[in-house]
Amino acid sequence: GCGGAAALRAMGFSQEQARRLQGLQPRLGPERREAAAAQLLLLGLSAEAALALLEQSPALLRLPTERLRERAEELRRLGLDGGRAARGGCGAGST
Repeated sequence: GCGGAAALRAMGFSQEQARRLQGLQPRLGPERREAAAAQLLLLGLSAEAALALLEQSPALLRLPTERLRERAEELRRLGLDGGRAARGGCGAGST
């Protein structure tokens, strides 16, 4: 229903993105989609990038929330920020 869409909109997803996200793994509760989306946004992904990732890998939605959170924490520890590994200097400043 509308509750899930409102929560996704509050996270920064457009109405269209929220509708697409709600269509993924329809048998799962909206809390699962919201939790997965939140973890991806916390990694620094844009709403569009998070949605694209979930559309490409809908199995992420079936992961227990705690497992998803652990994986996201691990990626942050490894330096993933905004979907890019922060590896200082790699391709930066080509003067």
